[in-house]
Amino acid sequence: MTPKTILSIKEDSVVEARSLQNAKGRLAAGRFLIEGEEQIFWALENQCHLHSVFVHDKQQSHPMVGKLMRQGIALFFASDGILKKISDTSYLVPFIGVASVPKTDFPKNDLVIVLDGVQDFGNIGTIVRTAEAFGIREFIATKEDFDWFYKKAIDASRGKIFASHLNRCHSGKEAISKLKERGYQIAVTTIRDSVMQSFAQVEDRPIAIVFGNETAGVSPEVEQEADLRIQIPMSGSVESLNVGVAAGISLYELKIKWILAMLTKKIQESIGRDLYCASRWVRLVFDTKLKAASPLNADQAIVLMILKCDGTSDMATLAHDAGITQALEAKSLIQSLIDQKFIIEVHSKLTLSEKGEEAIAKIWSIHELAERLVFEGVSHPEKEIFLKVLRKMLRNCENITPYT
Repeated sequence: MTPKTILSIKEDSVVEARSLQNAKGRLAAGRFLIEGEEQIFWALENQCHLHSVFVHDKQQSHPMVGKLMRQGIALFFASDGILKKISDTSYLVPFIGVASVPKTDFPKNDLVIVLDGVQDFGNIGTIVRTAEAFGIREFIATKEDFDWFYKKAIDASRGKIFASHLNRCHSGKEAISKLKERGYQIAVTTIRDSVMQSFAQVEDRPIAIVFGNETAGVSPEVEQEADLRIQIPMSGSVESLNVGVAAGISLYELKIKWILAMLTKKIQESIGRDLYCASRWVRLVFDTKLKAASPLNADQAIVLMILKCDGTSDMATLAHDAGITQALEAKSLIQSLIDQKFIIEVHSKLTLSEKGEEAIAKIWSIHELAERLVFEGVSHPEKEIFLKVLRKMLRNCENITPYT
């Protein structure tokens, strides 16, 4: 597609772009502005749909221009004045993109974040970025006109907002009602009538974590529907934390608690016994990422996961289920986990210790990262088909093997 030079602010492409300067225009058009080379790079990295990009006419030889042209994105070269009109700034932004607001279905994943009246765009972006670090990409806002794509929110999220599933509801009441219909437990962060999050009892079902307005907190209509009311313990000299900071603290502890509650179900549904039978490359990716961030390797982590699912086992069966064929290697590996108190041995029977369960919960995010890397570029339907085929193969293997 040949780039076009823009000569007037009255041209249709400029008029459309300028209409996206405010939330009302963005919501009406279903599009938003992406300002700056860095934001455009994030958008491309996360497969955000770019309709067009306005480029400063003195940047025509910039490498980004070639990259955009190769992807078939419409380019418009424009002067300082026109670009400043589009961005509504007194300073020059040499790259300005126009992108589509992605359409997403109501959350289906087991972990969801609800933003109930959060207004500061820096906080919104920080929460999105923090959640991404914990493998959470599902968000609901409790206002129909909530603006996810304000420049400050994009910047604060470091582009992670482009890879997130962003939803809006008419009200907090509607959001909570829809979540409860789908079986979610509701956890709200509040200082009123709440328990310290360290003592919160999380159930083994999907969870929605609600963060409230910077000043007023979670609205009464949402709080009264909560299954859990939690607070972060603080020194008496500190009244409250910035909601972005509070989100990071809450998400870390609540996700570990939730994983512990859901661990057996998650292992069986996600990798369970499929992992060691399916293919060695998954294990290699997992092992590489795990060794970089923990004292465990993939074989040790898989042994702990299998033992969590089975409850108890003897050493030979556990080694077989983990795909460790060498007896000496298996004995050494399992004995090291016993010595480190991850596994308890009583009368030749092995069980997972509390330390072992916590270890699995803490490294689960590494497993999620490894799985995401392995399935990069694979759509959700493709992944589902792959898993169905894989499990059929496993059943066939079980039918022909003499081992029970």
